[in-house]
Amino acid sequence: MKTLKPFEIAFVGLSTGVHEFSFDLNDDFFSFFEGSEISRAALKGTLILLKKNNMLDLEFIVEGKVELNCDRCLDPYWQSIEVKQMLYVKFGDRFEEQSDEVVIIPSTESHLEVAQYFYEYIILSLPGKRIHPGGPAPEDNCDAQSLAQLEKYLSDNPSKENQEDKPADSRWDALKNLKFNN
Repeated sequence: MKTLKPFEIAFVGLSTGVHEFSFDLNDDFFSFFEGSEISRAALKGTLILLKKNNMLDLEFIVEGKVELNCDRCLDPYWQSIEVKQMLYVKFGDRFEEQSDEVVIIPSTESHLEVAQYFYEYIILSLPGKRIHPGGPAPEDNCDAQSLAQLEKYLSDNPSKENQEDKPADSRWDALKNLKFNN
């Protein structure tokens, strides 16, 4: 994977202790990742690195908003994002992910690429159901025309009432009389 230069942390020259790095995670950042579902963003990323003699503790903090498409009306809206994740980096012989929070890198490495971690933590923080948050501002709510159109098509579908008016298929009557031994 190509690297984003500002997201390459040179930890070898750092003294033992806490170091803080700030990043703008905007449209340009997300365009770097092919197939990203985020194209517009206004996020601030902070990386707090605690350098120890034998490992690195990384705390990723992201705050801001990203533009997503509403699942209900398909219009874009701004979703607030807050991320706080820890990553522990140990030194070893080769690259290895021991778990979601623990990574081993070769002890010969002098830099750590953190762009992919920021990206993954942001993507994982996105809500499963993406709808407008609602509120007094028009941009906080679904498009009224889209909702009206959706309601129109939903009302054109046969409802349960219409299905109940149809006679039942007599082939299933014998199954209604079966009792299960519980």
